[in-house]
Amino acid sequence: MNYVRTTLKNGLRLITTHMPGMRSASIAFFFAVGSRYETDEIAGVSHFIEHMLFKGSQHYPSARKISEAIEGVGGNFNGSTGKEITSYTARVPGEDLPVVLDVLADMIRHPLFDPIEIEKERGVIIEELSSTQDDPQEWVNLLIDEAMWPNLPLGRDDAGNIESVKRLQRQQMLEYLDTYYRPNSLVVSVAGNIDHQEVLALVEKLFHDWEARPTPSWTPCLPPLHTPPVRMIKKATEQTNICLSTLGTAYGSPDYYPLLLINGLLGDGMSSRLFQTLREEQGLAYDIGSYFNSYYETGSLVVSAGVDPSHTQEAVHSILAELTRLCDEPVPTAELERIKAYIRGSILLGLEGTQQVASWLGSQECLYNRMWSIDEVLANVSAVTVEDIQRVARICFAPQWRRLAVIGPDDTRRAGYFKTVLAGV
Repeated sequence: MNYVRTTLKNGLRLITTHMPGMRSASIAFFFAVGSRYETDEIAGVSHFIEHMLFKGSQHYPSARKISEAIEGVGGNFNGSTGKEITSYTARVPGEDLPVVLDVLADMIRHPLFDPIEIEKERGVIIEELSSTQDDPQEWVNLLIDEAMWPNLPLGRDDAGNIESVKRLQRQQMLEYLDTYYRPNSLVVSVAGNIDHQEVLALVEKLFHDWEARPTPSWTPCLPPLHTPPVRMIKKATEQTNICLSTLGTAYGSPDYYPLLLINGLLGDGMSSRLFQTLREEQGLAYDIGSYFNSYYETGSLVVSAGVDPSHTQEAVHSILAELTRLCDEPVPTAELERIKAYIRGSILLGLEGTQQVASWLGSQECLYNRMWSIDEVLANVSAVTVEDIQRVARICFAPQWRRLAVIGPDDTRRAGYFKTVLAGV
């Protein structure tokens, strides 16, 4: 993957990747700020700002003008707020790249924050937050983060909560924007059949006069040990939604790649252990899988499942049994090699388009302040040993790190029972 990295005088980092034969160009703007940078008082402000930047800017004074400028050349665009990054992306025909760069630059540098639009969007976001409780599967994934990081920024919904969104003021948004939206916290990644010098000239024209400024850091969020491990919410649903979480690892940790493979072994795909055991053999769950979150200094691995309420207890025991098996029994070499091949293939297949490449490189630069080549990543996957898997599993799956979130018709008085199950008592 041939890319060029350039840093402007004001600290803005530009990554360009030439992809011959492509007719599209993709742009990704990554700001090193997200919901974990917020205090409780302004929870959700990063997400609110992301929404507002699409509502009008100096030269594109309405949401319609912005969408017409990008969609009018056949492009598409989007924004996203995470724990540590806020991104703005677009994909357009290559020849229309200058137009879309101009739109995105105007959005982030000269947003209007019209008071009427703020109130409209406030209602939209509150409705978005309210609707979460209508989707138990989504809700339980938020609940497990609360269980792992109680009263900490990593345990909050990225969109904040209804109370904090209701009280956010325009001036607070503008101050937050002025603090964190600075060129030295921005990575611009462009991929496609492009010329580096032409893109560099465009970016310098749009951003050269933007002043750099130091930005505040985030709050450390190491998960506490002494906290209630079980969260249960009673809701009249057809199935019980379960998330069982354990300790994860930071994405800069040497244990990141063993955990990546552990996640693959456990619950990524239909050949994974959880799918084969809980669904195919025991018939306990229709929906079963796992995922992991990695942040600057910590992380979590989460097993999620939807089960018949009569099978909740059995499903939790079966999930814990699979975690314990990874701690107690070395993974067969053939199984480890199979999952390595699966992960390598997933990485390669996920980088075939301009949008994926722009996002891959830009997010790495924003988080790591460097970029890993595909060959480096694949080599790190290949280097993981059977001993690495067992060592990391024993650390991360220790009983003191287990957390459980349950939403469904189950009796919440059973939380005490599940607490003893998690503890291995």
